[in-house]
Amino acid sequence: MSLFESTSRTGVIALNVVLLVLLTLVALVPSSEAQSTPSQRYLALPSTANGITTGVVYIMDTAGKELAAVAWNQNRNKIMTLGYRNISVDISTVPLH
Repeated sequence: MSLFESTSRTGVIALNVVLLVLLTLVALVPSSEAQSTPSQRYLALPSTANGITTGVVYIMDTAGKELAAVAWNQNRNKIMTLGYRNISVDISTVPLH
């Protein structure tokens, strides 16, 4: 066996060990999950909007009847609020027949 073959084999074995360690770490890291409380239920709907390249997420608080639209601002590196609606107020303005 030549030096080149031995070095290649050692490199492949080392790479496999590193990949195995990374796979194990990724598998063992706890994943995040959506959480809700008994008093509040949230709905989130991804969407698009004109002029916003990152997309928009509409978040509805069904218990408080509130709606907010948010988007990621890449320049400021943070989430920005695009708008807010109090759905209870909107419902009260609809005439009943």
